[in-house]
Amino acid sequence: MRRSLCALVGAALLGTSAGAASAQDLYIGTLEVRKDEVILVRCDLAANRYLLRDRQGEPEQPVAKLREKLKTLKAPVYVEVIGQYVEIQGHEGNALDVIGLENVSAGKSCHLVDALGSK
Repeated sequence: MRRSLCALVGAALLGTSAGAASAQDLYIGTLEVRKDEVILVRCDLAANRYLLRDRQGEPEQPVAKLREKLKTLKAPVYVEVIGQYVEIQGHEGNALDVIGLENVSAGKSCHLVDALGSK
C-alpha cells in the first residue's frame, strides 16, 4: 500500500513538472528592434532569432512595455525571456510567446563575439 501511494504521488509530481517544462523555457540573449517588432538574438553559437510576442489572454503585456522601455536604453540590451516557443511564418520560423522578462540590462551582451571585441 505504502509503495503504491509513493508511486502515485511521484507520478503526479513528475507529470506536473514535465508539463510545466514543456510549456515554458528560459531564453537568454540580446534584443533588436525592427520596425515595431522586438527580436531576441539568443546567446548560442547559431545566434538564433526569435520574434517576441505578448502571450494572448495574459493581462500583463511584457513585450509591449519592453518595446517602450527600449527607446531609452543603450544597446546592446541583455534579457532573460521566460516563454513558450511557437513556430510561425517569417522571422526564420521562430517566435516566443512571452510569459515574463527578467534582468533587462542596458549595455550588456552575452555573445562571444562581443566579449572578444570583434564586431
